[in-house]
Amino acid sequence: AHTLWQLTGDKSNLERLYATQIEECANLEYINTEGSLWIDRVSVPYADLQRARLGGAALLRNSLYPGHTISWRFAAPANDQSVAILVPDATTSSFKVIAYNLETSPVHATMTGWNIDPGVWDITQGVDTNNDDTADGDVATRSAPFERSSSIELTLPPRATTILTFKLKTPGTPYWQRPDVGIDAQDVVAQGRELHVKVHGLGSVPSPATTIVLRDASGRTLATAPVPALLAPTDLHPKTADVILPLPNGSLPAGGSVELDPDHTITEITARNNSVRF
Repeated sequence: AHTLWQLTGDKSNLERLYATQIEECANLEYINTEGSLWIDRVSVPYADLQRARLGGAALLRNSLYPGHTISWRFAAPANDQSVAILVPDATTSSFKVIAYNLETSPVHATMTGWNIDPGVWDITQGVDTNNDDTADGDVATRSAPFERSSSIELTLPPRATTILTFKLKTPGTPYWQRPDVGIDAQDVVAQGRELHVKVHGLGSVPSPATTIVLRDASGRTLATAPVPALLAPTDLHPKTADVILPLPNGSLPAGGSVELDPDHTITEITARNNSVRF
């Protein structure tokens, strides 16, 4: 039914699909609660909802690799039930989003890319006024860098269907040709008046030399230190460097952080592992 909707655009296929799944959940209510056969899980169909809202399944039992195209966060007071979302087609170089805002005020959403190719993307946004899943009237067009783990900010008008299209315009450096430096909370240890940080080389190619910065809660720089170039772990052995930063006040600044490559000069696989907040 999900594929039939993708092929025809007829949403009644999804209505029947989800109605069947709701009925299935009702029939299995006892075995999923009081009569449960397992202590660690229940049987609830959620793959099709992921495919419809995320452009692919992000998490399925026994599935080792996530296949979703995008993910969502909604600024309060909105939440994940504020917007009805469909992604009828999604590839690594183009996809379409149909989003209906159920609220009576605009919803601010953050859409993050995952299973997409990096580069500069063309983005269009407009409102569908006649339910044909195509934007009518004024359509805003822009271009923006977009890749795995980066985000696009969106504002969805109230009680309206917004149509968004995304298409890769200029390909960027493939992920498998990129370096990646990273740190984790367990890699940051205060020892006396020093902050010891273990930096990891994680990419597919060697990571160039960079810097690491220590900031307080207001973002003011307290200390910096050089980080040497790191080989890529192509032999499956860790490649790390131990870096020491002075702690001006002898303790970690509450709400402060450390960040690798603070000037964002390295094109990495992801920048999400570049900082740790205290």
